[in-house]
Amino acid sequence: MLDTMRLFHKVLLCLLFVSFQSLNSRAQDVKETETYKHQKSVYQLASKYADAGIAKNSLFNLIAMDPNDASLLDSLAYMYYEYQQFTSCLLVCLDIIKKNPDHLTALEMSAVSYENLGLKDKALTSYESIYLRNSSIYTLYRIAILQLDLGRLGESMTNVNILLEKPEVKETKISINTEQGPSQISLEAGAYNLKGLIENNQGDKEAARASFEKAISIEPEFALAKSNLEDLN
Repeated sequence: MLDTMRLFHKVLLCLLFVSFQSLNSRAQDVKETETYKHQKSVYQLASKYADAGIAKNSLFNLIAMDPNDASLLDSLAYMYYEYQQFTSCLLVCLDIIKKNPDHLTALEMSAVSYENLGLKDKALTSYESIYLRNSSIYTLYRIAILQLDLGRLGESMTNVNILLEKPEVKETKISINTEQGPSQISLEAGAYNLKGLIENNQGDKEAARASFEKAISIEPEFALAKSNLEDLN
């Protein structure tokens, strides 16, 4: 009986190996066809000249010819993300994550897509999943912001305090939107501004004032913190 089972396993492994080799061979055969090479050339040219429509159509043709090439799906997700087509980007990322749950870039693009689509609870879940994998202070900052937006003030404050205890927060820059366009500020200043917003929502205006003033002392041109302080006064 044992010998029979061993023989069965050997046969099964051989069949799986042959099947895998056959799939690889077919994929290789597809890539060698003139049609595939033509579509790849069109995609590369369209990408070079920033013609998103042509590039996307060529990508779809390449994916249809070789659906097992994960890099093609990655490229499609990047393209949607770059052109801020967040619904399409999200749908592609979900397919990527289904095949590879640890695909960090797809997780990050899906989190940003959820956020831009106004699905803050799903964005928060995605960022929490990312934080388990990268322990990034930037990711933790995004989590704290979403928790504030969702009214989870205690959790948001806990994460802000964790941020402010990390030495690297003083050296890290984040981008914020201003009336003059995107601006770079210290993550520490951003965290203190966020702390002030939480405290204000909790009804502690004096603590909020101190936090906004701390943010401004770190970044004297931090317009958002100044505006928050003025609104408080």
